[in-house]
Amino acid sequence: MKIFLLFLTLCFAFTNAQLYYDKHGESRGAYKDSLEYSKLVELAKRFRGPILVKKPVKGVKPRKNLKKIPQKKIQRTFNVSRDTLNKENWLEVEKNEIVKICVDEPIVAWETSLNSSILNDSCLAFQAPMYVGVETLRVHFYKEYMPYYINFYNDIYSYNINLAIGMKHLDFHNESILFGFNNYPPDELDNEGEPRNEDPERLVLLSGTYLVDKYPITNCEFLQLMWNNISTSPSFTDSDRQEIAQKWAYRKKHGSRNNVCAAHDSAASSIILSQAIEYANARSIREGLKPYYIISETTEDKPRILSKGRYVIAYYDFSLDIYGKHVLISTDTLSSGYRLPYYDEWMMFARGGDKMKKAPWGDTTATLEEASKYAKFATGAKAYTAEPVGELQPNGYGLYDIFGLVSEHVLFEERNPFKVLKGRPSCLKGGNNHARKDHIWYKTYRNPYWKRINYGYTYPNYVGSAVGGFRLIRNIGNNAKWEERGF
Repeated sequence: MKIFLLFLTLCFAFTNAQLYYDKHGESRGAYKDSLEYSKLVELAKRFRGPILVKKPVKGVKPRKNLKKIPQKKIQRTFNVSRDTLNKENWLEVEKNEIVKICVDEPIVAWETSLNSSILNDSCLAFQAPMYVGVETLRVHFYKEYMPYYINFYNDIYSYNINLAIGMKHLDFHNESILFGFNNYPPDELDNEGEPRNEDPERLVLLSGTYLVDKYPITNCEFLQLMWNNISTSPSFTDSDRQEIAQKWAYRKKHGSRNNVCAAHDSAASSIILSQAIEYANARSIREGLKPYYIISETTEDKPRILSKGRYVIAYYDFSLDIYGKHVLISTDTLSSGYRLPYYDEWMMFARGGDKMKKAPWGDTTATLEEASKYAKFATGAKAYTAEPVGELQPNGYGLYDIFGLVSEHVLFEERNPFKVLKGRPSCLKGGNNHARKDHIWYKTYRNPYWKRINYGYTYPNYVGSAVGGFRLIRNIGNNAKWEERGF
């Protein structure tokens, strides 16, 4: 019995240990905690090449030896200069992509939890994670190869390389950005003598570092992260809510846990605002970040903005038939976790640096052919079916499907400029897949639906229960600052 218990203890320790491999992929040992730099150098010299340190992954048994990733399977190569690694580095990759990264000096060791293999003294091949988010590689250099000024001032020979999986890294330094949208001539007044443009165009100087989802969240992404919240046998008295819940139940029944999510899976189009917020928190927790949103009970019974960063919104559960329930959403200003974009941020990201056009394809004189290069406007039966993300052209910031594919949930930070929304905390932006491209709105509106879609298009989310899609952002370090400059 003692021998058996000892065997189990050793197996458990091995499973949870960090293993290190030589450049040929042969296992050379294991350890429980981190290895010091001097130990890594000793190992690299002993085995005549860089060491690959594999961090343990929960539920994944470590391999005795590693197989080389064939060069022919590599889909993208990054050449990184050692001299730049003293700054924050971000490499943008797709989910599941096979990537090669090379540095211009010999390497002591690489540290990662990813499926990877050493190619030579300065290159590593790895497979990107299967879900959108952030991953970090740690790279260690020989002291004698480091520049003198780095050795002298920092005495650091190891650096992080950050991977943005399915995300864009956008770093603004006092850049001029256009906020707002003019629906009418700037000096036109309404019947009450007020300016017709409730959200007038204005220039803003912005500094800040953002990570932004390249695509709307997909059905696979949402299903995998919210798996435990989704019921396989929903029962709602409200027919619309029941229909949505049944769709998610079907996906769960016909899916599998920890399934690989394709980069261009279909966009999630039946998400309620409170569910998008719960997903954002879950994604932060998955990456060890402090959740941005605090969800608590409230006696309030109407969605509204209470103050900056405090909202009352409608709440819907995946399995409980709750009608009329509301929750209080508060934001944690110290968190740099995942969140929905605020209205002004969504407008900024949607423009992609554009200060001239009314939409990525121009204005209402543009043709459907031009608009269809950037936005999917569904027809026929597909008008109610979400389609794959990322199949059309991106905007100036490299973001896809800003328009046409699904509506996107956004929050107002502290003000709601629209009279029609009556102080509500959120709206839907970007157009959606529920209206056909040739659909005519009302008898008095003669233009097809797609011509309504531009930067100013806003769909009211009066009670917070309207369904749509969404993408998430992070403001790294909460360092965003902007100053309105007018025109």
